[in-house]
Amino acid sequence: MLRKTVIITGASGGIGSATAREFAKNGYNVALTYNTHSTKKLESELKKFDVEVKSFKLDQTSEENIKKCIKEIFASFSYIDAVICNSGKAEKVKLLSEKSTKEIDDILNVNLRGTILVNREVLKYMMPQKHGNIVNVSSIYGLTGGECEAIYSAAKAGVIGLTKSIAGEVASLGIRVNAVAPGCIDTNMTKGYNEEDRKSIIESTPLGRIGQPEDVANLIYFLASDKASFITGECYQISGGVVKF
Repeated sequence: MLRKTVIITGASGGIGSATAREFAKNGYNVALTYNTHSTKKLESELKKFDVEVKSFKLDQTSEENIKKCIKEIFASFSYIDAVICNSGKAEKVKLLSEKSTKEIDDILNVNLRGTILVNREVLKYMMPQKHGNIVNVSSIYGLTGGECEAIYSAAKAGVIGLTKSIAGEVASLGIRVNAVAPGCIDTNMTKGYNEEDRKSIIESTPLGRIGQPEDVANLIYFLASDKASFITGECYQISGGVVKF
């Protein structure tokens, strides 16, 4: 039986690594991408599941690097079933009026432009095989907006729009495209919160806790699995009840 492979971008982060573990645990070969933080330790950890695991350097701000990396991954594995576009970059919290054009471009290039280019490149390979699943990682800020994080919010809203648009383009080819919109998740992006901030977040979350990377990983795996075979073009919130629409 041909073993499925998943590509996970931004695999060195909390959500990315948890997602990699979930797929490996379920028998998927895993292609891990990283930029500044190595995935070698994670690669070794995943091999205990008796799956093939390889790491690839991916700079999501470089079109040429994206093309090269995706080509290399598809050449390295027999059958790519799913791609999880998880790479992202946090934004410094301050008013839009105080942000430089460079700061704006840095956030858009990673969180939106890079995600668009990765989607484009993987679809070039998925369309001829007439099968595939893409899950794009957005944010609840893409739905509600985040004060003092206007560019990140705009980029993540764009990821949702991208998801819905291309889902319609490729549905007839047997390719599904969905998004997840996490709320506050206990990752490196939230490590800077002090105890007062964390307490406030927990109090404002109906389920009474901060989300864990595994919570998001479980949802991502479901959306890429055959159990979600009639789901495409959707964005699923995972915020502990903070977002109610």
